[in-house]
Amino acid sequence: MIPEDDLLSKPINLRNACIFYLGHIPTFLDIHLARATDGKATEPASFWQIFERGIDPDVDDPEKCHAHSEIPDSWPALDEILEHQQKIRERAESLYASGDVDSIARVGRAMWLSFEHEAMHLETLLYMLVQSAKVLPPPGTTIPDFAALAKTSAATAVENEWFIIPEADVRIGLDDPDSDKTTNRYFGWDNEKPARSAHVKSFRARARPITNGEYAAYLTKTGSTAIPASWCEEQRLNDGAYAASKRDSVVNGFHNDTNGSPISITNGKYVKTVYGPVPLEYAFDWPVVASYDEVFGCAQWMGGRIPTMEETKSIYTYVESLKSKELQALGNTIPAVNG
Repeated sequence: MIPEDDLLSKPINLRNACIFYLGHIPTFLDIHLARATDGKATEPASFWQIFERGIDPDVDDPEKCHAHSEIPDSWPALDEILEHQQKIRERAESLYASGDVDSIARVGRAMWLSFEHEAMHLETLLYMLVQSAKVLPPPGTTIPDFAALAKTSAATAVENEWFIIPEADVRIGLDDPDSDKTTNRYFGWDNEKPARSAHVKSFRARARPITNGEYAAYLTKTGSTAIPASWCEEQRLNDGAYAASKRDSVVNGFHNDTNGSPISITNGKYVKTVYGPVPLEYAFDWPVVASYDEVFGCAQWMGGRIPTMEETKSIYTYVESLKSKELQALGNTIPAVNG
């Protein structure tokens, strides 16, 4: 999904170049497997110095960064990084084949920690790529018919209702002793521990997240012209992978908000995807991707607020209980399967 001539680009300034993550993800695994097995670095050992730690903005001053690995004058060649990836994959596979992952607690823990880390960084890399005008679609996929999907969504849309979430006691986090003696097949980050209970009062919540269409209405009504980073202006199409010949014509009419007022902010706006920019009119029903402060302002304008972590857990717990009741009501009869 990353053109080779774009590997050294930095779609997000306070992150490393894309090529770093191709080396960082396996090197992190290599470091923890070496520690767990009292082993050594997979050659070239020098990769530990440049790929160990990524760049994280300082939470108090986003213009500064926490300590990170040395950025070399030039990154290793792509083929060398990919060969290193494969060596570490073989190292991990051998630990599964030997049974050490299941029988030696610290090896299993190192593997699970690295799995969590890899999933986290794949997400980081993907949202970096969406910010790049040169990102390529996943291999083997075709560009979806966004115009047709938008029409289907508009035709089948239901009101985004407010629901009453009842008072509840919820369980948050997990107990993870962070010990080489446990054989638990999971890993908890520091902000996930320990397991704890919270009492959540009853509150109201909407069924779906804030959408691009609702956010566009918010910008129009408040007179704001500051669009979220997940949107772009029309001129980005000149560099994007979403060629004009592949697009349907942009919808000429305006989408209406709940008061029937036109949302003129949508003119010439697009939503960034790995398939290139998609006309905002086709993405009205998608959840908006924006910063906390941006969504906070929109939620207030809509008469609500962002739920707390405990409230979010309560929402999911309540929904799961409703699903469970529906399944119990069905009993042993599954529609379209056994009548």
